[in-house]
Amino acid sequence: MNTESENGFEYCTFFKHLLVEEVALKKDYSTVHYGKCAVIGRLSMNTNQLRLENVRVKYFPEEYRLPEGRVSLPLLGLTRDKANEQNVTVGCYCIIRGEVILVNSLNEKERPLTSRGVKENIRIRGLDGVAHKHYLDDLHLSHVPAIDVWFAHPVDAPEDLLERKLRVRTFAEI
Repeated sequence: MNTESENGFEYCTFFKHLLVEEVALKKDYSTVHYGKCAVIGRLSMNTNQLRLENVRVKYFPEEYRLPEGRVSLPLLGLTRDKANEQNVTVGCYCIIRGEVILVNSLNEKERPLTSRGVKENIRIRGLDGVAHKHYLDDLHLSHVPAIDVWFAHPVDAPEDLLERKLRVRTFAEI
C-alpha cells in the first residue's frame, strides 16, 4: 500500500485514518504522518481560517480522553466557498481527506514541509545528538501540523464512526 522513494522515505498512498490529536500533538515533526490521511472532526473557524477540532473519543479510557474541541488543525486549501460546495459548514462534523503538512506559522509564504522534508534536512545537515534536538525544537517554534485538504464530507455520529475506524486500525496493525 505504501511506496518507497529513492531516498527510503515511505509515502502513505492510502487515506490512513488519524485522530486530530495524533497530528496536532506530535512532538517530533520527523515522525508526523507522511502522506494521505482521513481525519474526523468538527469544522471551526479561527481568525478567518478553517480548522478541524478533535472529537471526544468515548472508546478511550477516561484518563486518555480529551474534551471535544481541545486541539485543532489548520486546514489549507479549504475556503468557506469550497466547504459549502462540499456540504460542510462551520460547526458540522466531517471527515477531511488530504495530506499532512507542516506550515510555518511565522511566515505563511514559506513552502510547507512534510516529515520527509524534516528527515532530509536532518540528513543533509548531518545533524545528530544535540544539534538534531535543537533543529527539532526550533522547528516546533515556527511550524505547526496542518492538513492540505483534498475533500471534505459531512458525517453523522462522529464518535461512533471514530470508534469503528480505531477498532479496524487496531486489528489491521496486529
